[in-house]
This record gives sequence, structure tokens and C-alpha cells, in this order.
Amino acid sequence: MQKANEQRAAGEARSIEEGAENFLAKNRAPREIEADWTEWINKTGTAVWDRPGLARAQRSIATISILSVTHQEGPLRVHIEAGLANGLSRLEVSEVIMHSAVYAGVPQALRSMQIAYEVFARLDEQSGETER
Repeated sequence: MQKANEQRAAGEARSIEEGAENFLAKNRAPREIEADWTEWINKTGTAVWDRPGLARAQRSIATISILSVTHQEGPLRVHIEAGLANGLSRLEVSEVIMHSAVYAGVPQALRSMQIAYEVFARLDEQSGETER
């Protein structure tokens, strides 16, 4: 598994492991429990993401959908990028969000689509690509 401190090509999407590490660094627990909390998050996350039965791309589809409809914007950013790293195309990520609009409401899907746009734009900027 790729760690956050390993080199990635500019604009390359971060894996779920990298995204989680970065997210936890920005969303810290109290120091009295921080080490245990981080270990628990990593352990349980790894246990779920490494289970047989669903490919990581399929797990990303489910996760993006759930985070979109539950208004979890920070984790949604992490998981959109991880979905790309897990093999989803930008179109597939966008379709998942569009599909959720029918069942969970257009206003949140509009916000989630904006978040996807921002993630894609940041990756393009990092890789030197410009919007067409």
C-alpha cells in the first residue's frame, strides 16, 4: 500500500490510505487518545477496505454515495480522490453523485458535484493540465 510520504506523480489521486492519513492529520483527536484513535481508524479502515467480496472501486462507489447523501463533505473529498486511485473514472464518480440526486435530493447532489469539480480541478492544477 502506498504511504503518504512516497512520491506520486503530480496530479495523481491519493489512495484511501494516504487520504485517511492526511484527513486524520487535519482532524486530530485529543492528545490523550490520539494514538489509539489513529490506530483504531487505520485498523478498522484497513479491515473493511481489504475484505474480499467487493473490489476497491465498488467500495468507492458505495462510499462516495453514502458520504454524498449524508453531507460529509470533508470525507467525500478524500473518497472522490481515493475512488480515482481505485480505478473509477471521473465520469463514474460524477454518475454516482448524479444517481444519488434521485434518491437523496438535488440540493445535496449539487453540492457534492461541486466538490467533485473542485477535487478534479485541484488534481488538474497539480498535473499542469488546464480546464478545457
